[in-house]
Amino acid sequence: MNKNYQITDIKVRKNNLNKIQLYLDYELFAEIDYDVVKDLDLFVGKTILEPTLEIIEQNSKLSKAKNEAIRFLSYRPRSEWEVEKKLQEKKYQSEIIKKVISWLKNNNHINDYIFAKQWTRYLIDKKPAGKLKLRNELYKKGIDKEIINNVLASIFEQDEDELSFAHQLIKKKLSSLQSKNLKLKLPRIINILKSQGFSNSVIQTVYNEYIDNENIEV
Repeated sequence: MNKNYQITDIKVRKNNLNKIQLYLDYELFAEIDYDVVKDLDLFVGKTILEPTLEIIEQNSKLSKAKNEAIRFLSYRPRSEWEVEKKLQEKKYQSEIIKKVISWLKNNNHINDYIFAKQWTRYLIDKKPAGKLKLRNELYKKGIDKEIINNVLASIFEQDEDELSFAHQLIKKKLSSLQSKNLKLKLPRIINILKSQGFSNSVIQTVYNEYIDNENIEV
């Protein structure tokens, strides 16, 4: 036999008018979206049965998952995979996670292409890098291969761009050493460029250009 529950209070959260606190039998039962209150025609004094209760509980979980995702995104932009992984760690059901991801996409809270471009630009500004390094970093964020290819193509529109980034990296290193009255050893150039994921052809080109540089120690 289904138990009856009575709605004894409905409160709107002050900081979010779309979030409704639902009280059953004088106790806070769940926080749900306003649309659910409207769709289920919930009002103070109404008696509800367990089937309706299950709908309310599911929406409460969905609402909490949405809040968790938005809070996670508030610190910095994230990839779809990162948000999904975060919700999995919080033990949300896969169906809830799918709905949250869909909601985030529809409301432009996550967009892997935009994120990938921003993250790539951040990495390059932080420390010039080659395609291999950037590709690996995007892969770690769960970015789709096609998106990675498109993003890297948009950044490295010409082969010379990667060479330019390699020169920037070595010049920064030279400047740092010169301030300490030190010279950069020639073999170190290879190691620096390799660690930042530059192609062999770019590394060889830069290496050859610095062989006779006065600030380089062979």
